[in-house]
Amino acid sequence: MKWRYILLITLLMISVTSSNPSVVSSQIDIEISDIKVLMFIADNFGWNYYDAREIFESWGVNVTTVAYSLNHNLTSCRKPGTGENETIIVEYTHQEMTPNMVCEFDCLFVSSGIQWQTLRTESAALTFIADAYNLGLIIASVCTGTRLVAESNGIVNGSKVVSYSLSSAHMREAGATPIEGMEAVADGCMITGGRGGGLTGGGYLKAPTSEVCAEVVRRVLGLSRVTSTSLISSKGLMGTDVIIGAVIDNLNDKLGDILSTNIQNVTALVYRFDDRSLSDTIELTDDNHDGNYTGQFTSLDFGQYIVDIEVKDSNLTLEVVRDVETFEVGIKLIDILLSSIVIGSVLIIALVFFMKKK
Repeated sequence: MKWRYILLITLLMISVTSSNPSVVSSQIDIEISDIKVLMFIADNFGWNYYDAREIFESWGVNVTTVAYSLNHNLTSCRKPGTGENETIIVEYTHQEMTPNMVCEFDCLFVSSGIQWQTLRTESAALTFIADAYNLGLIIASVCTGTRLVAESNGIVNGSKVVSYSLSSAHMREAGATPIEGMEAVADGCMITGGRGGGLTGGGYLKAPTSEVCAEVVRRVLGLSRVTSTSLISSKGLMGTDVIIGAVIDNLNDKLGDILSTNIQNVTALVYRFDDRSLSDTIELTDDNHDGNYTGQFTSLDFGQYIVDIEVKDSNLTLEVVRDVETFEVGIKLIDILLSSIVIGSVLIIALVFFMKKK
C-alpha cells in the first residue's frame, strides 16, 4: 500500500497551490470627532460649501475654513432660486496657513462654485491644493471643485476620478482616468464627486456632497469595503489559473448613520506588474451571499501581475483599492526540472507496480 501514498504525494506536488490572504483595511484608530477637515474657498464660493460643512459637523467632524483671499470676508455666489449672496468670515487666509498648520488636518475639501473661474488661473491657489496633497491630506472635491483639483500640478496623475463634463478633459490631460456612471470615486487620497446644475438647476442640491463627505470619513478612519483578499493559484506547465477572492463589507454597521448602502458590483482588475497595463477585468460574484466574492483569472502569458479591487455601492460610489495581491504566471526553469523529476518518478512507480502485477 505504500505506493499509493507515494503516488498521492507525488500528484499533489505536480499541482502547486498557494494561498496568500492579505488584510486590506485597518482598524479604526481614531474617533469621528478627531477628524479635521479644511474647507478651501474664495469669493463666489458655491452653496455646496454650506452643505458639506453642515454634513461634516452633523457627524461630529471638525471643520475649519481657509480662503484664497487677502482678507477674512468672503461673498458667496448667488443662491439658486433666490439670487441672494451671503458674506461670511473665515478662520484663515491661505497666506496665514503654514505647512505645519496644514499638516494638522486630515482632508482639504474643495467645494464647488463660480470661484473656480478665478482660482484656475491663480497658480498660488493651485499650489496650495497640491501642497496639501503632498503633505498627506486627502483631497476631496465636488462639481466644479474637481476642475481646480485637475489643474493642481498633476496631483491626480494615476488616479481614477469621477467623470464630470467640466473637468474630465483636464483630468485626462493631468494623467487621471475619469470613470463614467459614478456619483463619487474614492481612489486612495483622491476623492471626487460630480454633477451640478448651475444657477437654475439646483447644482449644490444635486451634487453628491454627502457621498463625498462619507468617503472622507471612511478614508480617515482607515476603513475599506474590501476587508481582505486572497489568491489561490494552480500552476501548470503552460499557464496559471488564479482564483481571486475578496471579503466585502458595506460598512453600514461601522459607520452607522453616515453610510447606508448595498454592494452592487465587485471587480478585480489584473495588471501587468512591469508597466501596469490592464490584462483582464474580472467580475467577482458572491454566490452564497455572505460577503465572500470570487472570480477566476486564467493566463498563458508568462509574467508577474498585480490586482486591484474596485467596489461599487448603491450610492453609485466607487472605491478603488490598489495593489492588493501579486502573482506570477508561468513556471521557472527550476519548476520545470522539479516537475520533470516528479513526473518521471510517477512513471517509474507506475511501471514498477505494473511489473509486480505481472
